[in-house]
Amino acid sequence: MTTRSREARLLYEQLRALEQQARQARRRAGGRYSRREVIQALAKPPYERRVGDQRISDWVPTRDKEPKVPSDRSSDDVLALVRLWSSWAGESVNERHWRNLLEQAQPVRVLRTMPTGPGRPVREFTDPFTLAVHEAIDGGGASGLPLLPLYVERQHDRWLADVVNGLVARSAGQPGGALAVLVGESSTGKTRACWEALSLLPPDWRLVLPLVPSPAEALIAALTEITPRTVLWLDEIHRFLSGDRGEQAAAHLQEVLNDPRRGPLLVLGTTWPDLWADLVKPREDGDRGDPHAQARALLTRRYYRVPDTFEDTDVPELRRLAAADGRLREALEQGEPGRITQYLAGGRALIDRYETATALQRALIESAMDVRRLGHDTPLPRILLEASISHYLSADQYDLVADGDIERALAKLSEPARGIRGPLTPVTFREPGGPRVLTDDIRLADYLDQHGRKKRRTKTPPTGLWDALMDHASRDSLIALAEAARDRGHLRIAMRLLAAGVEAGVPGAAVAAAQFLEEEERPDEALLWCLPLAEAGNVAAMNRVAGLMEATRPDVAVAWHKKAAEAGETHGWLYAGMLLRRAGGFEEAEVCFRRAADTGVHGGHGELAYLLQQAGRTEEALVHLQQEAEASGGYAVVETAALMRERGDSGLTVLAWLLPRAAEEGSKDWVGIPWAEHALIRHVAMDALLRSRLCSLVDEEGQDDAVRRTLTALLALAEELAKGDRQEKDTDTPEALRQQGRLAEALGQYRKEADAGRRDAVAHVAALHEQLGRPSEALAWYRRAAEGGDPEVVPQIARLMTAAVGPDETFDWLKSCADHRGEEGYPDQRAAVAEVLRIAGRTDEALAWLRRASQTGDPYAWRQYAELLEAAGPPEDAQGMRRYGWEPCGEISKPWSAVPEACSASVSGCSDVAQSQN
Repeated sequence: MTTRSREARLLYEQLRALEQQARQARRRAGGRYSRREVIQALAKPPYERRVGDQRISDWVPTRDKEPKVPSDRSSDDVLALVRLWSSWAGESVNERHWRNLLEQAQPVRVLRTMPTGPGRPVREFTDPFTLAVHEAIDGGGASGLPLLPLYVERQHDRWLADVVNGLVARSAGQPGGALAVLVGESSTGKTRACWEALSLLPPDWRLVLPLVPSPAEALIAALTEITPRTVLWLDEIHRFLSGDRGEQAAAHLQEVLNDPRRGPLLVLGTTWPDLWADLVKPREDGDRGDPHAQARALLTRRYYRVPDTFEDTDVPELRRLAAADGRLREALEQGEPGRITQYLAGGRALIDRYETATALQRALIESAMDVRRLGHDTPLPRILLEASISHYLSADQYDLVADGDIERALAKLSEPARGIRGPLTPVTFREPGGPRVLTDDIRLADYLDQHGRKKRRTKTPPTGLWDALMDHASRDSLIALAEAARDRGHLRIAMRLLAAGVEAGVPGAAVAAAQFLEEEERPDEALLWCLPLAEAGNVAAMNRVAGLMEATRPDVAVAWHKKAAEAGETHGWLYAGMLLRRAGGFEEAEVCFRRAADTGVHGGHGELAYLLQQAGRTEEALVHLQQEAEASGGYAVVETAALMRERGDSGLTVLAWLLPRAAEEGSKDWVGIPWAEHALIRHVAMDALLRSRLCSLVDEEGQDDAVRRTLTALLALAEELAKGDRQEKDTDTPEALRQQGRLAEALGQYRKEADAGRRDAVAHVAALHEQLGRPSEALAWYRRAAEGGDPEVVPQIARLMTAAVGPDETFDWLKSCADHRGEEGYPDQRAAVAEVLRIAGRTDEALAWLRRASQTGDPYAWRQYAELLEAAGPPEDAQGMRRYGWEPCGEISKPWSAVPEACSASVSGCSDVAQSQN
């Protein structure tokens, strides 16, 4: 046997043993086994490998013959053989194990050159915990268990395998990149799934884990050196795509993924659902900025949601593997139904430790929970937790805390139990070859972090916690904490946190302070924060200064928009052009719009076309309007079609231009109004001759069936629109029936729609029952609508419930309902309860309710409190509330200044600067 060593013998023995298992299993099932059947099965899906009998006989000889080691080029054939034999034997496949056997069995070769590119070979990553895979419970101390529990492949694993295998399969001829992100709650198996996916890669692939000096900066640096056949490991991908350089990292990663010279490149990521939602949230109308535009473009359609629980179809395999792994068996028997990975990761044990902790330990855990849910990044400064605990203990309890008690409590909470880390663990690091270094930072266990976010959502953070945050929070968390303070109406605290961020040199803090003050209608102070930064060349600050100047000094705003555009924020050309057009500077506006269009700014061609139309330059306008429509779609398609008809273009010419626009719109899963489709139908409806020609195409012999169906549908819609048929048909809608007084018929139709799942139909059913004099039925349907997430029906419920059961029971139900919906992310329902209380004349209760809602994070409640206060109390209190906010204790804040500290010694000078700009 021309072997390298005993590793080659081990590969042969394991292949022979696996074949024997497959042979025995086939015979027990009443089937036959032969190498010929093996070869035939390998040639079919899902294997599709042509492996001859001689090659199998070389690897696993049937007679007393020396086996041969499979070559590197044969590894995929061997793995296909292993998968086939394993499926016949009823065994799961550990591909990492088999790839390692194949690699280790190869004859020793001396590398001619050292491998290039960042990272290390994937095969060198043998410890899953170095890649943040959760440690599992220890299974009662049983010996001989592998590091990780046996793995149950689920649907997200199959999706991930398709991504990885597809990339590997096409890497030989069509190199490219693939990004796959698993989105799920803590401890649902996201990182473990990515770890398992590494086993699908050939052994020559490399893995890069970019973290230092910061995740985003490390990613940007790694991407400049990345080489083909590399895995980028972006566990908690939000860390890489957020913050000051997150958008740059996202844009760079998108560029590298699309560069065929850099592939094949595999990017594996994970994140929690709420953090994912922040990254992909679409830009809303009226937003000037789009903080995650690049991240959203990168991530869209490249993710899979990992379920919280195992599906019923996963359970048989889970039970089979549990017979061989006591950890799985314990999770099945003692964990919550379906929540296997959470139990394995020690979630239940962590909750038990939290619920049975001493008062001091519990104070440390809850302070960490609250600090995290207010927006502090992980890890947490130890001094912050120590400064917070007095606010989570009674005075007597705190007096009893002796020297050393806090240190001992933290040590106890960091102790591992059943093979997993404790609730609070010190953060450590180790340089290669160096000793383990203990830091002054603490990490809250992920499972307790999410537990705290859910269970403490309606808990008011202690008043003193904000003081601790202002004194001891990490610099990189100050902007997020300021946002949390502002949501609660703590404007003074929000400003102090932002000012601390500016003083600490946090990127973006000064611009965030200016934006905060502008939105709180304090533009002069806002200008003092961002003007020096803009003059120093900061593009975001330039944008903010320009926005502040638009209302009072549009000429200055134009200058700043141009500066920002020259510095790379090309939307500035568009904003400058709009201001110039408004002021009558049409020639300068045209120059700006042309610059916007030339640099690819969305809306640039459209604004230029509108300006040219106003000047009577219709032909030029049409050219730019067409470019806008072809690049961005939207209403520009409708305007272009109208302008083409106005110019006298034939119906067929306009149709030929519209058809590709409609096809593009359909291929993009268009969100919003399908303008191209609307323009197409309207155009055909307006031209009877065109409809006649299209009808002849439908009747033409040999016409393609798909084309015939499309034309038929288009003509039907156009005919309806031309004849007004739709309006006539609308007389049979349930709303039309109700307007005609045919209430019983309308009720029947709305009832069918509600039973079919149309949510807004439920409230209509309730309203019709009420119109028909059936209050009890109306109340039941209104409550069903509220439970389905419709806050608009709360006043109707209150009115009917009060008449039926009295006000006290009514308000108890409303408040519990509002709390429940608030926990699920519907803060508006709390505001609706306050409005009902106000209408009922219970203003004090309404104010108390809004105060509580605000303190627990409802971002609308404190402003509604000010509105209610204006009607019920002294007007100066409401004015003070709007301008200065309130303190965590519930008192309206005393007047405070937002003048930067650098200006505080010379307020008049700073005022002069602001006035000169105004």
